[in-house]
Parts: sequence; C-alpha cells; structure tokens
Amino acid sequence: MKNELHCLSEFTYQKESGVHTAARDGSGGEEFAYSDGDEAEEYVFKCIREAGDVSDNSPELVRWARDWSSYYHLAAGRANHIRVLDLPRELSVLELGSGCGAVSRYLGEHHHEVHCVEGSPRRAMITRERCRGLKNVKVFCADFRKLELTPEYDIVLLNGVLEYAPVFFAAEGRSPAEATAALLALARSALRENGILLIAIENKIGLKYWCGATEDHTGRLFDGIHGYPTPGTARTYSRRELGDVLDASGFAFHQFYSCFPDYKFPTTVLADDHAAHPDLFIHNWIEYPAENPGIARDYLIHEGLAARSLSDAGLIHEFANSFLVVASEKQPVGLDRSIKPDWLASKISVANRDRSVHCVTRFFPKTATIEKTLVDYAQGGAKDAKTLAHAVETAKWISGNLLSWEVADAVMSRDFRKALLPLVAEYHDALLQRFATGASDDQGYPLLRGECFDFIMGNIIRTATGLEGIDNEWKMERPLPADYILYRSLSYDVLGRNRRWLGQNVPDADKFVIAVVRSWYPGYDQQRHDRNRSLESAILSEVRGELGGTKWISSEDGMVPWKRAIKKIARRTPAGLKARIVRLSAAVDEKLRVLFAES
Repeated sequence: MKNELHCLSEFTYQKESGVHTAARDGSGGEEFAYSDGDEAEEYVFKCIREAGDVSDNSPELVRWARDWSSYYHLAAGRANHIRVLDLPRELSVLELGSGCGAVSRYLGEHHHEVHCVEGSPRRAMITRERCRGLKNVKVFCADFRKLELTPEYDIVLLNGVLEYAPVFFAAEGRSPAEATAALLALARSALRENGILLIAIENKIGLKYWCGATEDHTGRLFDGIHGYPTPGTARTYSRRELGDVLDASGFAFHQFYSCFPDYKFPTTVLADDHAAHPDLFIHNWIEYPAENPGIARDYLIHEGLAARSLSDAGLIHEFANSFLVVASEKQPVGLDRSIKPDWLASKISVANRDRSVHCVTRFFPKTATIEKTLVDYAQGGAKDAKTLAHAVETAKWISGNLLSWEVADAVMSRDFRKALLPLVAEYHDALLQRFATGASDDQGYPLLRGECFDFIMGNIIRTATGLEGIDNEWKMERPLPADYILYRSLSYDVLGRNRRWLGQNVPDADKFVIAVVRSWYPGYDQQRHDRNRSLESAILSEVRGELGGTKWISSEDGMVPWKRAIKKIARRTPAGLKARIVRLSAAVDEKLRVLFAES
C-alpha cells in the first residue's frame, strides 16, 4: 500500500484545468464518488465561469441560485464560522475536501498559502475557477486515501468532511470509528508543531433534528438521534462523542464553538464559555427556525422556545445544530484570540444586504459591551444617504430577554390574540413615548423620528425598569408613520419568526396585521396596508443594494429568481398574452418582494 501513496509535492500542474494531479497525463485518477449530480455541478461551474465577481460573498453569484444545491455553492455566508476566529493571515492552510470552492475562496483571500484537495475532478476544477486570480491557492485532485502528507501546514480544515469518513475511508473490515480515526490521522500528519485542525460538522442531536428537520446527509427524520441504524452512511457526532474521538486521535486540546442555524450558513457562533456565564441570555442571539431553501421539513415544536429553555438550563451547546472545533495536540501558542476568544457570541450579517454593509456583531461579557464592525471588504454607508443611514458602533450590553420571546409565548398560548394584544399595546406606547414628533402624515397617522426604524420587538429587551431598544443599526433620515413601524414589527416578529407555528391562528396574514393595527388606528385599511408594504419594499431595496430582487419562486425546475421565471413563462406563452405578462410583471414584483420579506 505504501508505494500507492502520493505526496502533493509529486503532483503535476495541468495548464488546461489549473488543477494539480498525480497522473502526468492530467487525469484525476479514479473518480471520487461524491457529487450533487452532473447537471447540478455543471450549472454551478457555468455560473462561476461566467461571473465577473467570484470573490468571497460575491453579490453576483447568488443571483443565479435556483435550488438548494446551487444556493449552497453560490450564496454568501459559507465561511462565516471561520471568519469570526480572526485567524492570522500569514498562516498556511490545507483544505481537505474543497467541494466547489466557496470556503476555499475565503481562505485564499485571507491566508498566505492555501492548498485545496478535492477528490472529484470536476469539483476540483470548479474550486480552481472560484479561486481564479489567487496565485496563493493551489488545487489538487486526489483521493485522500492515497495521500501521504507532510507536516507543513498551520491549519488543516475539514469543513463538512469528517462525517463522510465511514463512507469513503471504510476499507475492508474497518469500522466507522476506525475510518474516522484514519481521516483524523491523515489530517494530523499534515500539521506543523503548534498547528490546528478545524472541523465543521453537524451535531447528531442538534436542536433542529428534534424539532422536525431531517438529517442533513441521509434525509431521514431522527436518523442521527436514533444513532444511524442504517450502516454505510455518513454520520455525525454529539459534542461529547466528538471530543472523545479527538482525544483518541491525539488531539488533546479542543475548543468547541456552536453554530446556528448550522455551520453551512451560520448567522450566530457561540463560544463555549456559556457555562461560566449562565445569566447572559445567550438565546437572544439565536435565529429560528433552521431551514434550507427548497428543503422541506416538519415543525414539531417551537424551535425558538426550545432554544430558550436549553439556554436557561445551560444545555444550548450540547444541542447546537452544528459545531466548529479548533483542535490540536496541545494548546497552540500565539492563537489566543482564536482558541480562547474574549467574545461570547458573534452574529454575522451578510445575507440579503449590500456588500458595503456586511458586518459582525460581537458580545464581550468582560466589558459588558456589544461591538458591531464592518467586515474587511465592506466600505460602510448606505446606497442613498438621503433615505437610509447605516451605523456600526459599540453599545452597552443590556441584561434581559428579547420582547420577541414573549411574542413566541403568546403564539404557543391557548388564546393567541388575547395574549398578544396587551404586548403589542405596550410596544406601541413605547414607540410613541420615545419617538413621537408631534406631527402627523397626510392621513393623520402620528409621525415618529427616523431612529425608530429598528425599534421592533425583536430588537427590544425587557428590563426591570421597562423596554430598552438594542441594535440600532439602521435609521431613516426622515420621519416614519407609527402604523408603518407597527406593520414592520408584526410582519417580522410575529409572522416572520413564528410563521411555522401560527397555524390556524393566522389564516390570512394581511387580514391579521390589518386587524391588529386597527386596534389603535381604526381607519387602517387594505390601501394603507399596501402603502406600508410598498415603503418596506423600497427600503429593503436600499439595504440589499446590488442584490436587488434575487429572491426565488418555485418552478418545475426548482427554485428560480422571479425575473427569470417570468421570462421563461413569456417564452412559452402565445404572443397575444405576452403584453399582458409585461403589464403584470410590476405587480408580481411587488407581491413577491413582500411575500419573501414576510417569510
């Protein structure tokens, strides 16, 4: 077997593909049997080849996402969990299993030298194309099982790879545990002294799996919770199991981070110091439910309220949906910020917003501060400062639960509307007390100062002395009507966060919002409601900037951008109807923007 192994230094660069291969003729050797399918991968390859911008979090690529597979490879946020580690730039990185290069691109932009190994020839070429222009990135097409690595890397990354060891490292007679140990031994062999292994992987007992999401690899409900009864499948681990596996493989040091909704597109990363800080309301940072576009799932229990209960019990890390693990033979020297961060929670905001305002928000418990900063490539500001202003700042941390948790309590109570209305009344009173200008708009609705824009129930903490607003990231440069802010909060904090559990309580979203707003403004009707919806749509367009209307609708070909769907319909429609389609497109545009904003 020894003479079948290859060192990366022996690989030959193939000018046509840009990939290094073990065979001098440019063949990738035996095909590595992992793929999203020929059509899906060729589509992703085409999108990346034709794109002008293939950078990390490219706003161009996500426009071409048409289903979950393409979204996974093209959308922004794939490297969020690694970004928050703030790893030094001078490090050399080995990525085992680069897929289609989304994380590889981030690594190449942020580190001195990056070697990407991918078993599939086509995926290796896609990785190379995604990393075009980065001379510090080399892509190798190789079967991991036939590699002999040398200890030359500061970081080895297994991003969504370790769980496949029982499938691809399962030599004759090798158990899943032995296969996993073999892959970890390979990774360990590539690390320099003081090097670190990064592992991103789902948690087999993650909260979303208890709440009705199917297992990410097998597509079966409760499969990981049941211990993967079907042999030969990918398998993930609980936090304790993964720690034991690392210990047994010589990684005596390991620092866990919890990723929500998961590691694939994490918006929240929690450092594993929650046990030392039990009263910091860490559940306030978790968004719910955990969903993948185009992937159906059940909603058996309220995912948010379950997260709050686990947080209160000190168990949220045990039931995190995914883990990011920093592991080493011993505690690394010189990487204190990455392995023992001074922040407890990080929220990464890159989806559905213009690149210029991508940012990270961190909670520092020692100083009781919340710090919002732009990511390295963001310029800040807003597309139209006359309309919308964006601010990054440091603010004091406020102890308490978000008001939106009380909304969730109301949703799950026996009498939803009876429980909700007093809460909305208290919120509405706070709106007027804090932001009233004393003036009214053309229809007699009270006008509020533009700083009220982010004062919605999901951004309000209940304290011992009342309600306190947080995360004042956006403000309008002109007054806003009070009913519009009510509309915003009801749309996002009642309908948006809880839509999967409202059931028959809200059979019609428009009628529900209109009825609630009428409790304070009896003249609020469908026309006024549509006016608020149009205002929200216009503001969202400012926030999204280059992204524009890139949301999707369902079609026979999966999820497609709505403009492309309309064009496709037009091509298949008799000529006499095309004029009507054109006239209707503006109305469809507005309706879809609203539907997706509320979802």
